[in-house]
Amino acid sequence: MNKDSQKPESVDNSTDLSVDKPTALDLSIPSRRRLIKLGAVAVPIVATLASRPALAWHCKSPSAWGSEIINPNTSLRTNEGHQSYPDETWYISNWANNTARGSVGYSALPWNKFFDKYSDIKNAVNSNWKKVKISHLTSKGINCGTASQTAYACNVLTSGTSLQKATITAQLNYLILSPLTRNEMEQCLGFPDLQRMASGSYSPSGTGVTWTSDAIVKYLKDNWIAL
Repeated sequence: MNKDSQKPESVDNSTDLSVDKPTALDLSIPSRRRLIKLGAVAVPIVATLASRPALAWHCKSPSAWGSEIINPNTSLRTNEGHQSYPDETWYISNWANNTARGSVGYSALPWNKFFDKYSDIKNAVNSNWKKVKISHLTSKGINCGTASQTAYACNVLTSGTSLQKATITAQLNYLILSPLTRNEMEQCLGFPDLQRMASGSYSPSGTGVTWTSDAIVKYLKDNWIAL
């Protein structure tokens, strides 16, 4: 696999993702911001990956990730728990513009890969990725949230909400995984999880916690599923 020198959007290290109630995971409330002090060095309660992993799909299950958020002292906090999967993925901007990811050599274009799998959509839009509509994506099971069925996917991926852009990208990336990688990836995260996340409210199995849209987007970014 190819390493990529690009890094994800910066994350505010002053953000504490702990919550006051065990039934909601909301990253937007200022009162939840806190740093743990280790000597003179401040570190965030939930660590983010410092650099792009060699393998693109680098996933911690929603339940494990959510447990860290609710209880920073959980034993899961010291367990990396990330599984790496041998398939490429693309950034939101790559899908929005049909560009290769990075400058170090992953030359495949995302919509070309999509058309390789879904020739019916390729034929419907006459191979023009800019003409792919949200209705085409929903026909393949992609949950596009509140996006209009007649909107062009590239426009939603450019100017839609953060939740729409992240969850649509995550589902697109998932659908074009190789069968072997998809089977392995389901040990961490299943496609139905991504479909439910697109609604803006998601509860990881067995946690009793409901994630807000901000938490969903952060999970997808932290685990390199949609950047």
